[in-house]
Amino acid sequence: MLLLGIVWQAQTMQLLPMLPEAGLLQGRGSEACDATLRNDKEFDLIVYGATGFTGKLAAKYLSSGLPGAPRWAVGGRKRGELANLSAELAARGPKLGPSIFVADLQDLNALQEMTQRARVVLTYAGPYEEYGGENLIKAALSTCTNYVDITGETAWKVQMLQKYSDEAQARGLVVVQSAGLDSLPADLVSMLAAEEVAADGKGPPTEVAVFWSKGNGLASGGTLASGIYQATHHLPSGLYDLAPGATQVSPKQAVALFDEEHFPYAMSQIDIPVIHRSMSLRFPGAGISVSEDTGASYRANLATFLADPRLLTEPPASNPKPGEGPPEWMLEEGSFANEARARRASDGHTAAIRLDGANDPGYQACAKFSVEFSLGLARAGPAVFGFPTPSLALGPSKLRDILEEADGGRLMNFTVVPASPQ
Repeated sequence: MLLLGIVWQAQTMQLLPMLPEAGLLQGRGSEACDATLRNDKEFDLIVYGATGFTGKLAAKYLSSGLPGAPRWAVGGRKRGELANLSAELAARGPKLGPSIFVADLQDLNALQEMTQRARVVLTYAGPYEEYGGENLIKAALSTCTNYVDITGETAWKVQMLQKYSDEAQARGLVVVQSAGLDSLPADLVSMLAAEEVAADGKGPPTEVAVFWSKGNGLASGGTLASGIYQATHHLPSGLYDLAPGATQVSPKQAVALFDEEHFPYAMSQIDIPVIHRSMSLRFPGAGISVSEDTGASYRANLATFLADPRLLTEPPASNPKPGEGPPEWMLEEGSFANEARARRASDGHTAAIRLDGANDPGYQACAKFSVEFSLGLARAGPAVFGFPTPSLALGPSKLRDILEEADGGRLMNFTVVPASPQ
C-alpha cells in the first residue's frame, strides 16, 4: 500500500501534561537532564545527512541569514562531501561555512561526540531504519539532545516509540518523527481545527478530516528508496499503530465532512497514524474519526503545474537515485494546500483551518519547515516530553506562529475558514 502510494505520488504529484506510555520497553537511563546539560550547548542545531538532497536544501536555508542568527553545524559520514558543502555555503556570503561533524550511523561514540554539542539534531539520512538511524536517537538521548527527523517509515516509528518514549520523557527530551511533508502539515492543521472545536469547553471533536487541494511537486530518489525499503521489509501499518490504547473509530464518519468527490491521498497511510497519536494524546479517551483525501482540484492543480514548458527543457530525472530530486524550478515554483475540518457530533459544532504553502512540498518547503520546527525546539524547548507528534512538541498555536513568520512570511499561511454545522 505504501509503495503504491509512493509510486503514484512520484508519477502524479507529488499547555499539555506529560503523558506516560503504558507497557513500553525500558530505556537505558532515567536521570533527568538538568537545564545546563540541555541548554549549555555550542550549537542550536546540527543538520545530519546534510549532503543528501533535502539535507542540502536545509543547509542552504540556514545559511540564508535567518532571524536570530541560529548557531548551527552539519554532520554526515563523508568528510570530503561535508567540507565541500561548507565551502559552497561560505561562498554564498561573507560568513564562514558551517562547522562539520563526521560521524557514521554505525559509530555510536562519534554520534555522541556530535550530538553533545547541540540542543537539537535534525536528520535527513533515510531510509532511516536501513541506514541505522536508531543509533542517532540513542546518541541524542544519552547527551541530553532533542531529536527530529522527517521519516515516513511507520513500522520503524512504532519500534522507536516502544523503545525510547519512556527514556525521552524521563530525561526531559523529545523524539519527534515525521516533521516533514510526512506528516507535519496534515498533523498541524488537524490539531488546529480540533482545538477550535474544543475551545468552547464542551468537548473534543468526534471527526477530523484533511482534504488536499494542491500538491505540486515530484518525488526524489531518497523518497522512493524509503518507500521501497518499507514495502519490502514490513507489512502495511495500521492506522492506530502509533496510538496504542486509543479508542478506534472508522474513518468513514470524517470523510463526510467534505462533500466533494474524494480520491486517495498517497501518503494517508503515513499521516493518519500520526494524527491519531496527536488526538489520543491531546484528548485521551475520545474516539475521533480521522480521514485524509484529495479531490478533483488536487489533480487539476497538478496538471497545470506539470504543463510548464520547463518540464521539457529542464525535466526531472525519470528514475531518480538517492541524492537526486526535482529540478530547481520545481523546487521554487511548487506549492501545496490543504484544509482540515473538525466536528463535534453532539451539537454539530464545526471548525475549519486552511493551509496554503509555497515551494515544492516534499523538499524545498519540507527543508524550511523542518528547520524552523527544530529551531523552535532549540530556542523555547519542548512543550511536552517523550515521543510527541510535530503539532504537540511545541504546541499547535506556537508552531503555527513560527511557520507563518518563516521565510519572510512566504512559507505557510493558515486561515480560519467559515464552516456551517453539518
